[in-house]
Amino acid sequence: MAVAICVEGISKQYRIYRQPADRLKEMMSRGRWKTHREFWALRDVSFEVEQGTTFGIVGPNGSGKSTLLQIIAGTLEPTHGSVRHAGRIAALLELGAGFNAEFTGVENVFMNASLMGFSHAETEAMLPEIERFAEIGDFIYQPVKTYSSGMYVRLAFATAITAMPQILIVDEALAVGDAVFQHRCTRRLKEMQESGMTILFVSHDPGAIRALCSRALLLHSGRMEGIGKPADVLNRYQKLIMAREEAYEAERPAPEEETGISAADENEPAPAYAYRHGDGSAQILRAELLNAAYHPIELVESGEPLLLRVRVRFNAAAEAPVCGFLLRNRHGIHLYGTNTELQPADIGPTQPGQVIEVTFAFNCWLAPDTYSVTVAIHSSEGVSFDWVDGLLFSRVMSTVPMEGVANLNATAITRRIGGRASELKSEPVGA
Repeated sequence: MAVAICVEGISKQYRIYRQPADRLKEMMSRGRWKTHREFWALRDVSFEVEQGTTFGIVGPNGSGKSTLLQIIAGTLEPTHGSVRHAGRIAALLELGAGFNAEFTGVENVFMNASLMGFSHAETEAMLPEIERFAEIGDFIYQPVKTYSSGMYVRLAFATAITAMPQILIVDEALAVGDAVFQHRCTRRLKEMQESGMTILFVSHDPGAIRALCSRALLLHSGRMEGIGKPADVLNRYQKLIMAREEAYEAERPAPEEETGISAADENEPAPAYAYRHGDGSAQILRAELLNAAYHPIELVESGEPLLLRVRVRFNAAAEAPVCGFLLRNRHGIHLYGTNTELQPADIGPTQPGQVIEVTFAFNCWLAPDTYSVTVAIHSSEGVSFDWVDGLLFSRVMSTVPMEGVANLNATAITRRIGGRASELKSEPVGA
């Protein structure tokens, strides 16, 4: 498949001065007197995006995502490296980029379209569709400085997608829209994917990355931390987030020596899993998916009542631990999750060496597919003790064909109103 975007060894350095006068002093000394410190926003980032694919970029705030997108869009020059792309780019970067606050919405539309190479006549032809999608009414003829953040992003997104570029860059801009607009944008992005458009997508929403992207990149402190399937990259991202949360919390005491462990728990075989992280304050020993007769099961009939039994051993005292599980389909999309805090079924305080068992009961109203179960134990503040992805896998079957990810157990009733089509008579509403 042809390459739409090729990023080779991109690095970006900024000079940080303690005060404005230091910049002047350095200029007057012609560089002999160094008054700045170097800050590298990006360091040696390289990747390729194939045509017609959607590529996601994730990472904590300050990891260099927006800087990278600006370099790809051509609004920022890299210190080292190069970017090559095939086709016209439309970029929807951070809120405020590309629009002049003093101009009206229509004037900004014409200005942005001209920067993308459209003539005045071509932009006039696109304007009705932009107005319809943005749905901001007569405000499109008012100065942009009077817009709310939601109105601003509506117009910016409508302008970008109506231009139908070969490459679309979206940087977290959809987060400020309302639910109706976000749904409309997601639907339009899906249509663009089907038409073969290349999309570069930055978001802090794991669900959006899983649903839209075929590959993803994780950035941290300006460096590449991982690239590959969205599910794998998001797992590493989750680990980074949890590590930051743990560092923010007060320093935790070292785990006490384990006591009171039964021989059965000591000899428990280590569970297989796809990914695992946590601070070790507790350990998930085992998880079982059971049918109503308490027999282990891997092949499930849609709608069947199930039990998920989880056994956890604590290595340190915990005030109010929370145990939960998450169901994902084979694409990594989150379908359902709950925990002992939401149910509620409080575990209560625990001591080192104590083993607890939690059983969740639910009806498996899922469409036929392969599903994975993630199990976690964490503090009430969200600090991960043990998080195990892909601990269990099951396949849901059904004798009734259906579409989608959920089985709503729908029924249908038909009735014949009349004879031949020419004899059918309309009935009043409510008849």
